[in-house]
Amino acid sequence: MEQVFMIIAALSLVAFVVGMFSPSTVKCSSRSKVALIFASTFIVGCILGASFAKETEPKLETPKAKTPKQDIIKTDSLQKGTPNEKKVSTSNEVKVLAVGDVITIPYYNSNVQIAFKDIKINRIPNNGLNLIFTLRIKNNSNEQFFISNLGFKLLDSEKIEVAESGIYDGTLGDFMPSTFFFTIIEPNIGIEEQVGYSIKVEDYFLSINGHIMARIPVKSQK
Repeated sequence: MEQVFMIIAALSLVAFVVGMFSPSTVKCSSRSKVALIFASTFIVGCILGASFAKETEPKLETPKAKTPKQDIIKTDSLQKGTPNEKKVSTSNEVKVLAVGDVITIPYYNSNVQIAFKDIKINRIPNNGLNLIFTLRIKNNSNEQFFISNLGFKLLDSEKIEVAESGIYDGTLGDFMPSTFFFTIIEPNIGIEEQVGYSIKVEDYFLSINGHIMARIPVKSQK
């Protein structure tokens, strides 16, 4: 909805500029009438658009049945499937991403939900690490959903975007190309997808549509 109001505001601004030169072009009798009508419409459109934008921010939730958040991701323990080490975080820190977390993005008449089925870090050659998210994505709306429009980004500790690398295949000795960016989800259905990144030992952040949703701390095994 915020896009509709922003479009109205943009058209009003164009009409205002044109009307200042030629009021008759926008069907007004004077420049003062142009200013009154289109300047007011522009301001109201911006205000309403901004208010709707705040209401459609993505939300990160953890089902109550799931285990508490984990603050340290141990590369070895994740690879072997054993429980992660837990450490208490301060209330001022960004929420730590954990298996079972669900991100809800308002979309058209409903929403799209992204559930983190698994978060895995595998060791790869040259002391590298491969972070792999296994996602279950459900489009609850009646419109197609394009992952490319989601703004799903992994940021490093300096908030620099980490390029998607794919999943490392030991038999090939290389990363398998990922198609996550090109994923399309049809209305009222869900899919399961994996997205992988080449990372190192440091804190990472998950960003959705420009919002920092969670932190992914990566520490090496002692």
